Amino acid sequence: MKIRKMGKRLSFIMLGMMMVFLVGCAKETWTMFRHDAQHTGRSEYVGAQAANEMWRSIMGAVSSSPAIGKDGTVYVGSDDFKVYALYGANGNQKWAFTTGNSVFSSPAIGKDGTVYVGSYDGKVYALNGATGNQKWAFTTGNNVNSSPAIGKDGTVYVGSYDGKVYALNGATGTQKWAFATGDIVWSSPAIGTDGTVYVGSFDGNIYALDGATGNQKWAFTTGGAVQSSPAIGVDGTVYVGSHDHNVYAIDGETGNQKWAFTTGWVNSSPAIGKDGTVYVGSYDKKVYALDGATGNQKWAFTTGNNVNSSPAIGVDGTVYIGSEDGNVYAIGE
Repeated sequence: MKIRKMGKRLSFIMLGMMMVFLVGCAKETWTMFRHDAQHTGRSEYVGAQAANEMWRSIMGAVSSSPAIGKDGTVYVGSDDFKVYALYGANGNQKWAFTTGNSVFSSPAIGKDGTVYVGSYDGKVYALNGATGNQKWAFTTGNNVNSSPAIGKDGTVYVGSYDGKVYALNGATGTQKWAFATGDIVWSSPAIGTDGTVYVGSFDGNIYALDGATGNQKWAFTTGGAVQSSPAIGVDGTVYVGSHDHNVYAIDGETGNQKWAFTTGWVNSSPAIGKDGTVYVGSYDKKVYALDGATGNQKWAFTTGNNVNSSPAIGVDGTVYIGSEDGNVYAIGE
């Protein structure tokens, strides 16, 4: 197994300021949290081969994950209450939009370039991707940490600390439906190919909801809060972690458990390789590669601290992931 340390200080927090780094990787579109509506976390490009810094942009501390538009613009939220648009070529600021609180949510980019993002001010915003002008804002009942996912028809799905999952009209911000869970929804929704919305809740359940109506199809109960965001395999299997120290594979149609793999506390959102391998981090300081069909462990890589980060996979199979030991790792066969 080949390992490269790609950088230091994954949290990137330096004296209350944040530097967003773009390292030497190919240009591509990464339009929402975990790359796509199924949250595969898989890119069609080869990732950075060395930790060569191309540019940095100074802003507040950043927990949000960047999204990349078709023109290479990088969109990201910050603890300084702002959403930034940065030129991908040089990191210069294109625009900044101020919300009422920190932005931990990761932006999602619609087909028309609209940027959707949540804020700790309890709102979901739709912004013009070119100018940063607000198109609309939808108010939930509490903080929004969840990252929006966009359906094929442009519907925006997002969770809130008010315990609800919302479906919003992407053009107008009008609520289509809201589904109430039993606790806060930190998890970011994933959308199946049939339009089913999968999302976790701190009430310990993973829910499958009809994307058109919000009606519950099924609920799978774990033994702890579900902060992890689901990832959906090509066969419809739903992979997700729980605070009960398990990673689960769930039949996307029935809600029946296929397998469970026991590890440490799991906040990390799984990523799925082209061969169906499931990659996920854990608070036991390890990164795991699991057989997507059986849950059997293929390998485990030990870092120096908790792995809260979610993996990203290059087209060559390299797994990129951060650890609270202050390093970003590139792990290959």
